[in-house]
Amino acid sequence: MVAKQGSAVRRISLDANNAEYIEGKVNGQHIVIITKYVKKMS
Repeated sequence: MVAKQGSAVRRISLDANNAEYIEGKVNGQHIVIITKYVKKMS
């Protein structure tokens, strides 16, 4: 799945087994985000 920029990700948590993965839900679908593609917003 490719989510568009600005998509709301709900129930965000870090993956216990791999520090490079962030788990979350978009539109009710469980996704895994790779941290190198995430930019921190302040």
